[in-house]
Amino acid sequence: MLKKKLLVEHLSFAYHSKQILSNVSIRAYAGQIVSLIGPNGSGKSTLLRCMCRLLPIGQSVVSLDDVPLEYFSCRELSQKIAFLPQAQDSMPSLTVEEFVMLGRAPYHRSGWIACQEDKEKTDWAIDYMRLQHLRNRYVENLSGGERQRVRIAMTLAQNTQYILLDEPLTYMDMKHQQELLETICDLRDTFGKTIIAVFHDINHALEVSDWIYLLKNGALIASGDCNSVITEEMLHTVYEVRTHVCNMPCCKRNVVIPASIEKRAGVYKER
Repeated sequence: MLKKKLLVEHLSFAYHSKQILSNVSIRAYAGQIVSLIGPNGSGKSTLLRCMCRLLPIGQSVVSLDDVPLEYFSCRELSQKIAFLPQAQDSMPSLTVEEFVMLGRAPYHRSGWIACQEDKEKTDWAIDYMRLQHLRNRYVENLSGGERQRVRIAMTLAQNTQYILLDEPLTYMDMKHQQELLETICDLRDTFGKTIIAVFHDINHALEVSDWIYLLKNGALIASGDCNSVITEEMLHTVYEVRTHVCNMPCCKRNVVIPASIEKRAGVYKER
């Protein structure tokens, strides 16, 4: 029996004449957390959009459970893959409950009459993201961090096996960042979800990832487990900064710490 997976094989993508992705191949198996990291402009967000067919791709380049994406209708694909883009500044004039229920749209062919399952999935997502006290508040009146949690709840209400998250920790303070990282792990461990996430902070990726893909300038530079990909040499090659990768017994994992650098008379010296 073939193991369920989201597979990208030799994907290249360009906006007009500008090449964004070049021959990128990745895979994410069921019940796995896969992180995409790399400098700004490395193609991470574009890759996520290609993986859920929001951008045009060649035939049989991306497959879901060994079925090419082009074989799925938009509705069918939305029942299998949920995508949360980077946070948007403008939000609709809806209550939190109404906004979260938008995640149920792929299960409606026409019109909008919420069924019992819609209500149950919406209630579960609101409770799971600890938003009960905000249920009747208008989303546009919430803080940036609260809005982001509401957007994630909407994604969870969609009830898909595969969840694509583009910088999900945006606008969140340290407490809510940690809670969301724990939520991502729980979605894998308790519900068997497959999470593919873009992380801006490498330490966030180190905390939750089963597998990491490192990109630069649209090309895949390295892939593997956290310890094999996140090294001082690799980070210097890709990000062009000096770092220390320290093993922290209290965290039971490695932590990336930027090297302290001062500039004097045009010469950089590490302290």
